[in-house]
Formats: sequence, C-alpha cells, structure tokens
Amino acid sequence: MSTDTSTAAELSQNPTLEQIHIQLDGVIREAFEYPQTALIEALPASGKSYGVLKWAAETGNQITIFAPRHELMDEYEGWCAEDDLDLSVKRLASFHRDCQSVSLDEKGNPADELTEKLLSNYRQGVKGETIHQEARRLLGEQLPCQEHGECPFIEGINIDPESYDVLLGHYLHAYQTDWTEERYVAIDEFPGDAFVQEYTGKVAPAVTAYVEEEDRLPFRDYEELLERQSEFQEEVELWKQEVWSYYDSNHVLQAKNSSAHALGPLMTLANLEKERLDNRWRHAELGNGKVAVRNTEHEWSFLLPPNLGKAESVVALDGTPVLELWELVMGTEIERFPLLNEGNRQVYLEDILGLEIIQTTENWNAYQGGDGVSPTVDIPVVEKIGKLEGRTPGVITSKRGLKQYESYGLESLASETENYGNLKGSNAFGTTRLGIILGNPHPGDDLIEKWSALAGHSAERREGTEGKATDYGFFGNCVMKALVQNEVLQAVMRFGREEQNGEKGATVYVHTSALPDWVEPEKQLVSVDSWITPKNGMRQVIDAIYDLEGWRKREWKVGKIADRVSISHSYARKHLKTLVEQGYLDSRKAGRGGGGGAWHFSNVCLEEAAKYGHVEFSE
Repeated sequence: MSTDTSTAAELSQNPTLEQIHIQLDGVIREAFEYPQTALIEALPASGKSYGVLKWAAETGNQITIFAPRHELMDEYEGWCAEDDLDLSVKRLASFHRDCQSVSLDEKGNPADELTEKLLSNYRQGVKGETIHQEARRLLGEQLPCQEHGECPFIEGINIDPESYDVLLGHYLHAYQTDWTEERYVAIDEFPGDAFVQEYTGKVAPAVTAYVEEEDRLPFRDYEELLERQSEFQEEVELWKQEVWSYYDSNHVLQAKNSSAHALGPLMTLANLEKERLDNRWRHAELGNGKVAVRNTEHEWSFLLPPNLGKAESVVALDGTPVLELWELVMGTEIERFPLLNEGNRQVYLEDILGLEIIQTTENWNAYQGGDGVSPTVDIPVVEKIGKLEGRTPGVITSKRGLKQYESYGLESLASETENYGNLKGSNAFGTTRLGIILGNPHPGDDLIEKWSALAGHSAERREGTEGKATDYGFFGNCVMKALVQNEVLQAVMRFGREEQNGEKGATVYVHTSALPDWVEPEKQLVSVDSWITPKNGMRQVIDAIYDLEGWRKREWKVGKIADRVSISHSYARKHLKTLVEQGYLDSRKAGRGGGGGAWHFSNVCLEEAAKYGHVEFSE
C-alpha cells in the first residue's frame, strides 16, 4: 500500500489561502516528478485544477487533462488563455458532440433514424472513427457530415498533439494513446464508472458471434465453449497468449451474426476465467488491470483501465479520494500526496472556504433510490430554513428526490436545484450563499457489491446494520465512503466557492448524517409537524381561521372552524390545541372559574405560520 509523500504537515494549524497555494505548488511539482501514478488530495476550491496548468506553463511541459464535464473544460480553456499562462489548448473531439450526423433531442436520445443507426453501431463497440470509415458498409449510405469535406469530428481527432501545450478531453479520451504518449497526464476528479462498460445484452449470443469468427478457438458457440474447454486447454491457452486485443471491433464489422460486439473477446475470456465469490457474484481477472464481474442476474460489467504507460507521468486530482477505488479503476498502485493533514481540513472548510455546515438530522436518509424520500417532512424544512436565513436556498438531492419534491412546490422555495449525479465539475452554486442538502446518494447494495466484486471482494450488508453504521466489510465500506459520505461533502462544498462583492462562503444545512467522520458540523436537529401529509387537515384549519372576519382580534369556538373544514369536529379541536402548543394561538375555557365551558381561541401570531408545516430547531 502507498504512503503519504507530500509535506502537508509543514502547514501551520491555521494556514492562510496564500500559504495553501504555495504548498499546493510544491505538492503538484512533487507529484509530477514521481515516477509512478500520483494522487493529489486537495479539497475543492484549493486551486488544484488551475495549479496543474500553472505547473505546465512554468516548466514548459506538454500536458493532457481528462475531466468529467464540458463546463470544467470551458474553465480550463479560459485559464489557458490568461496572460499569466498563455498556453495553446485543444479540446479533443467527441463523436456525440462533434459529428454533425448525430442529432440528439433535449434528453440526449436519438432525434432521427440515422442517429439511431449510428448509435446502434456505437453501442456494439464500433468506434466513431471506424463508423465514418465504414459508413457505406454499416449504414448503406454516405454520412451527411462527409458530403462537403471532412467531418468536424474526424478533423478533431486527427490532430498533431505536439502542436498544443494542453489537450483537454473526457475520461474516455484516455484510451487513445496518441494523446498521452510522451505527455504529462492529469485526471481531474475520480472517473467513477467511466472506465467500466456495462453489457446489458445477452452474453451467450455475443460470445457465439465471436467464436464463430475466431479460428484459433475450436468452438462453435457459447455452450460448447463452456462444455468442452477442458478438452482444448492447449488451444485455449495459446489463444489467451496470442490475442493482442480484448476489445475488437473488427470482428463486429466482419461478423454475419448481428449479436457481435467489440467486447466479444473479453466476454469469451471472462467466461473462461470466472470464479465464484461468496455472495454469488462472479469475478474474472483479464490481465493488465482488466476485470470482469457478473451479478446474480447474469449481467456483466467490464473494468477497462486505460493504458497510460507511455505518459511522462500521471497525476490524479481529487478533493475527497478513496485510494482503494482509484487504484482499482486505474489498474495500478498509486502514491498519495495530501495537501492538508486531518488537523487543518476543518480549518480549511470554515476559515478558507467560509462554510458554516449545520446538520439537521441524525437520520441516514438514503434518497438515491427515491423510496426513502419524504417530501411531506423535508419541504417544511426547506421552507423554514429559507425564512430563518432570509434568503432563498439552493437545494441538492437525488434525481428521484427532485421529482417528488417538485410536485410539492420545491421550485417556489429554492433558487436553484441539482441532483448529486450532475455535480461533478459543476460550479452552478459558486455564488449561492445558502444551501440545503436533502438526503444522501447511497446507490444501493447492488452497486456497492459490484465495485467490491471488481476488486475481488465479496461484499454483503452485515445483518443488523443500517444507516451510517451499515457494514459491508472492508472494501464495501471503502465504496460506501466514496459514493456516500464523500459525495455529500462534495455537494456541501459546491456552495459559495466564488467570492463576489467581498462576500465568500455559504451556510449549508445538511439533512442527513452521512458526512465524513472528520467533518465537525454544528448540530441543529429539526422536529417537523408537517401540514401537507395526506388527510392531515391542519392546513384546512389554518385557512378556515384566516377566513373568519376579524380573526386577528376576536375569539372563536371550535364549531366556527369545524363547520368550515372537511375533517371531524374532534380533529379540528385537536389541531387548534396543537396550534396553541406551537405558540400560534392562545386559548381559554369560558365559564365561571374557567371550568365547564367551551374552549375559546384567539390569535397570537398565526399570520407567521408557514405554508407547509411547523419546524423547530434544537439548540
């Protein structure tokens, strides 16, 4: 296992931003000089992305940077153009983005029949360049993008890398060795499943299509491969040694079988090498860091790390890394270079970023799947926080959570919203000073089991464990840390990253307990009396009071309200007494000595009542 080699401990316990930037320059220099793959651990907004460009400009070294989103690449391009750097830059072309024959609708789906054909071939593993070269054979026609010259996509990939100081691309561009050979490489943020190919089709027909074309394997189809492999061990072993590529689109072009896929060689090898894990997943080592796993539904996932062996050096950038996952997706051991030690990370959050983190619940609130989302409880919390802080918050939650919240009126309470899956590389909340995180993005047991299986571990949820204490075993817990706690912290740090008009930082309320252990939030736990639960009736009672003539100064009896609502007399009385307990109303019992008479109610501050519910914060 790797060790920390940076000089993070040299920073004082209360470092300034200037000191951090100086320290970062040294960490970046050390990382690029390191002969193996290096990982710079530097919390967001520390300047690590800009820092690698600054290093390239100062050293004159050519660099290729892989990033998750076009917004982040836009930032890189802008920095390259600054006078202090003045770096020539080229953004690598993308088939979906730059080919003029590809037409997508707003949701990213094919907008016409030609695009559907193109993407169908692309899903079979045929590269965009090959699709253009073989258009007539694959599609029976010339592509429109080639009618008046070269397609912009083809022009964009046929470049001379030496002509540019900086190349910018998505993680998937890392597979093209021309763009990394004899260049320094930076991978900005954890690539996640970018190097994992999910095969959702049926494996048996795809393997059959491959072995039909592969003369070195003496099998007619998938079934014979499994049944008779022991009879032909010599031939199988020779094939394993001689096959030069486990990702082959040539046989897709040649095959008569429509089930052919470029992953055919890899699927064939995986079925020969698979071993059963304790939780019934299958795991297969495929060589050079390549791994295949199969779940209990017989669906395969293939981890295919890019070959960066000819790069001058490789440096990964991450704010909240989990080293074990980085080593898995890169297929190599990685040395960790932390910018900050554990003692001054909290100081960085509070004093440098200006973040005030307030945890509002001890509940786990796993909202990614949508099942645990509780709009009737959470919407009143959003409303209360906005009123308490005197400004409209930005909200981050799960994609399915957003859909549920929107039907309860979230858009009227939030300045902007986003889901966890769309945050990487985004700066949409850079000047938002009030944020709310609703729930955590726990992906479910299946995904944690899959990542663990890719590492050869059998992960299962330990019986009796739940929430933050959920135990999947060592590697499964590493996955949960990466995909849950660290993602929540990353979401928190999206707020207030940009200083504007002398103001910086943000107040962020976190409605989940899924923060990393080292983070020290202020705790203001909420209790919620929701008024938007089905058949609750409280909102009816409040509106009925508002309809009473002179309600602010006059008293009224239960009957005056019960006659105006659809709930029963007893429920109306119960809600009125609740409003008294919450301080919105006052009450007295009429009659001599205050006993035996009817209850009379009067206003205290009902005009201040929220729309969605009553929320109280603990001290």
